[in-house]
Amino acid sequence: MTDDTTKPLGDDPTKPLDAPTWTFEREPEASVAGAPVPPPAPEPEASVAPPLRPRVRWAGIIWGLVFAAIAATLLAVLTDPARRDAATDWWTGLSPAGFALTAVIVVGALLLVAGVAGLARRASRSASER
Repeated sequence: MTDDTTKPLGDDPTKPLDAPTWTFEREPEASVAGAPVPPPAPEPEASVAPPLRPRVRWAGIIWGLVFAAIAATLLAVLTDPARRDAATDWWTGLSPAGFALTAVIVVGALLLVAGVAGLARRASRSASER
């Protein structure tokens, strides 16, 4: 490899220098027992299939909507002192059976949301296969 970066700066030190030009000397191709090296294989032609559309992540959309609804509800309850006191009275007045029922309802709601996300994903996949 040779370069021409050893040029003198010249009379005007404020004048920008020319970009260096690099030259590479190619090494000879290696051959076995004097046989010529075959040329490289041609690149295969690319298929003309249309590009795939990005997949919609339905689980992320649905869970995001659920969490946004929970956040909006909690914000509405916590910003008004009357609603906050009513929610506190309801929560502290629950019996053990009420806590168990609340836990069952919460687990059922989570499973329902997961099922809806799965159905949306399956519908999206079957639509993209058609």
